[in-house]
Amino acid sequence: MGVLIRPPVAQDAEGLADAARDLAEQYGKLEPDRFQMPDRAALVPWLERALAEPVPDDSLWLVAELDGETVGDAQAQLHEPVADAAVQPSRDAGRRRVHLDYLAVQARHRGHGVGGLLLGAVERWARDKHAELLVTDTNLRSNVGAVEFYERHGFERQAVILRKVLS
Repeated sequence: MGVLIRPPVAQDAEGLADAARDLAEQYGKLEPDRFQMPDRAALVPWLERALAEPVPDDSLWLVAELDGETVGDAQAQLHEPVADAAVQPSRDAGRRRVHLDYLAVQARHRGHGVGGLLLGAVERWARDKHAELLVTDTNLRSNVGAVEFYERHGFERQAVILRKVLS
């Protein structure tokens, strides 16, 4: 498998749109009241505009290219310790950490190591930024496979996000 992990360019928008729509389809099948299919006609130009912007120094955006085709991406952000860490009960508030905001791979390329390569690149970037933690979140009800993926890569479950719809 010839996977190249690299910074994105505007020409990656089509492949990234496919990955985002595959992810939305997966989630939407399990929780249609919470997830929708992004409009591809709007998503591609939105991605082209986003990809044309420079990535801030405290952020990372990488794509996975397989045989010349963009098949997935990962986005992460560096967070500094909070100013009042000494009065916080959580030790993590005083640690430099990276939050993995997004990781998606086109459905037809999942299970072949592409996501692991993207995650590994994010982890290397986090270490280069002297982060002590790499954290992420995912939806338990709609993506059990993601939880297992992250656990295979050394993550452990730490929290539950609770949600209540107010009608």
